[in-house]
Amino acid sequence: MRYQAFKKLNQCSARILTLALLSVSMFLACTHAYAHHTSLNIAVIETNSEQDQIVNQNKLFKDEIDDLFEGNRDVNFVTYAIDADAPPDQAETLLKQAYADPKNDIVVVLDVAANQHLGRTPSFSKPTFLPYVFNGRLTGLPLNDQSSGKKNLNYLTFNFDFEQELNSLKNVASFKNAVLIPDPRIAQSINPDMIADIKVQAKRAGVMLTIKPFSGDPQAFVAALPAETDAVLYGFLSNATKAQAQVLINAVNERNLVSFSLSGEDYVRMGALATNSPTTDTEKLARRTALNIEEVLRGESASDLPVFFETSNRLMINMATSRQIRVAPSFDVLSEALLINELPENAGKEYSLTQVAREAVKQNLSLAAQRLQAESAGQSVREVRGALLPQIGSSVEYSTRKETDTTRSGQLAESSTDGSLTLTQSLFSEELWAAFAIQKYSALSERELVKEIELDITQAAVNSYLNVLREKTSLEQERYNLDITRENFRLAQNRVDVGTQNASDLYRWESELANAKQAVLNAKSSYEQQRQQLNQILNRPINEEFTTTVETLDNPDLLISDKRIPDLIKNIYDLEALTDFFVDIGLEHAPELKKTEANISASKRQLESDRRAYWLPDLNLTSEYTNNFDEDRAAGGIEADDDWRVGIELSLPLYEGGARYARQAQSRLSVRQLETNLKDTKNQIEQDVRNTMEAAHASYNSIPLAKTSEQAAEKNYELVKDSYAQGARNITDVLDAQDALIDAREASLNSVYAFLIDLMNLQRAIGAYDFFLTDAQRIEFSDDLISRVTNNKTRDETTNDE
Repeated sequence: MRYQAFKKLNQCSARILTLALLSVSMFLACTHAYAHHTSLNIAVIETNSEQDQIVNQNKLFKDEIDDLFEGNRDVNFVTYAIDADAPPDQAETLLKQAYADPKNDIVVVLDVAANQHLGRTPSFSKPTFLPYVFNGRLTGLPLNDQSSGKKNLNYLTFNFDFEQELNSLKNVASFKNAVLIPDPRIAQSINPDMIADIKVQAKRAGVMLTIKPFSGDPQAFVAALPAETDAVLYGFLSNATKAQAQVLINAVNERNLVSFSLSGEDYVRMGALATNSPTTDTEKLARRTALNIEEVLRGESASDLPVFFETSNRLMINMATSRQIRVAPSFDVLSEALLINELPENAGKEYSLTQVAREAVKQNLSLAAQRLQAESAGQSVREVRGALLPQIGSSVEYSTRKETDTTRSGQLAESSTDGSLTLTQSLFSEELWAAFAIQKYSALSERELVKEIELDITQAAVNSYLNVLREKTSLEQERYNLDITRENFRLAQNRVDVGTQNASDLYRWESELANAKQAVLNAKSSYEQQRQQLNQILNRPINEEFTTTVETLDNPDLLISDKRIPDLIKNIYDLEALTDFFVDIGLEHAPELKKTEANISASKRQLESDRRAYWLPDLNLTSEYTNNFDEDRAAGGIEADDDWRVGIELSLPLYEGGARYARQAQSRLSVRQLETNLKDTKNQIEQDVRNTMEAAHASYNSIPLAKTSEQAAEKNYELVKDSYAQGARNITDVLDAQDALIDAREASLNSVYAFLIDLMNLQRAIGAYDFFLTDAQRIEFSDDLISRVTNNKTRDETTNDE
């Protein structure tokens, strides 16, 4: 029996899909009594509400009907509004009014409470559609196999398994005492047997359920909730204004209660924790209603149309609410769910590529340490220079002697306090002057090292930032892959249920689903690692949240935003000219070269000093003044007098056991080594410029190709998936197409970031980043670049003419 039911549903779905695609041609051939009408008047009984959820749903139904009959019938909607606080019998009055108007051809009831109430109406004089019936059996609506069996009545219902719904929601957050908040009109319209059954299902799920219709005062309502309440279930609240619904949700969250929406995603976007009812179900419901209306116009009886509507469950979780009430769903649940507000609103700074570059130069600790090192080297220059200036010293000495004949005779004082001043001035010292010059070159090398590290830190920062964007894209694609894998798993599950496929594909999809979840977790981990790495480079708290801008090639801080530049590269010769220009700039600006040149100058000065050490002496002026402050001397001795001396000292080592020769040889080798390093560094810079230029050229031209690949892969996947659904392709074909689609989407979305990374590497190779140029410098640089390529073209044309 179950197989027959699914088979009939499957056949019905196929027929409805065919009718939807061929509705225009079929409509022209219809023979129903309504066919002679050029217009269609539809009476719509709807809720008079300002809530976006209700307004949007009403509009969705009307739009689906309009789209279906576009070009074939002029559809006129006649609105019959039910007040949000109206008694149930108002729906009956409006239904009679709709039937009484001869212009009305069809009646569609979009008020949820009226759907439950009007479904039990004894007779329907015109085709009437009720798309919002909770559970046809429990509500007491007529049911004949798969249809209503009631003349002019078609309703849509789904076998809502409340126990299963609660178990799904308990996976998000555990709770035991829940309050279901329905609209008072809906609560009155529901069959008491259905309410009793819902409570029984809740009890089987381990939940004590209390049903408390919304009273209209949100704060008072929440304050009156039972103290043991740990969860709130939102039903349809058509009697609440948008402001009331928002205050209600906020008040529930302030009590740190978990909350779930049983009526779709809108309340989750307003702050409820989660829902298991996606918006796509409402869209499908509206489309099914429109198709059923068309079936009636084609001659089908409303009483024979299927009433069961298959829903699809998909968790949506509001992560802002999760953070607010301190409820953390498991990773397995998060991997299954659609997450909104994943990042906090106050997620720290918003970074752009330019901001990251400038912030890194200001805040990076490694760069700050090197700046201090360069400053220290500057102080070392002063220290060495001090040895060339006068050196003044002073000393005070107290001494006492053993009593001897010399002290008793007064020749030596028994105790004495003396002071002295010394002055030393180097008149010439090759060693000191060499040290002074070498230290200046060393300080210059340290300053160039600062510039080199600035470039390295900038490169690390911008590449890390772009890698954050790439990892974010990869995470989004892995989530997309999880979504479509889940869809294919459900498709395979349905095909197994109706007997059109064995379970082998289902097991394979189950395996792929597990792999897709793992891929999401790995992508999330990679994204977090890149984010933390960027924080470390910027000297921010490692786990600090931040947001990013969408980076494009229109960034005015990048020269590539000048549309003249990409247009320059039309052929290989223009590319060579541009590359040669960048090589020249790289060799001119590279701090690595200037640092090495400073080290070479220091080594040459040391070599010169080592050569002079053989014949050039040191010449120093020395002087000293001494004074006796106090002494204890025996009578008859000669008292101490002040004393001074001045002298010139000339010194030249004659033999140091070969040390001078060894120092000279070492200095000579050091010069040769540094000169070799300079040549190697020049070659390396040129290679880096040319390599990064080739990479940037390739990645720039790959951007449109990646987009083309994405579009083709998407079309291929849709075709293969449709063929698989019809049994014409196997699972391997779908998986290949799906993998190709995910790879192509990721490559397309990351193609701009890939080019920007290559561009940043190119700018590092030439030793200059666009972010630090003034507007005038940027214009001058662009003009020089354009002039270089243009002159190359002119020179080539002249050569060809000759």
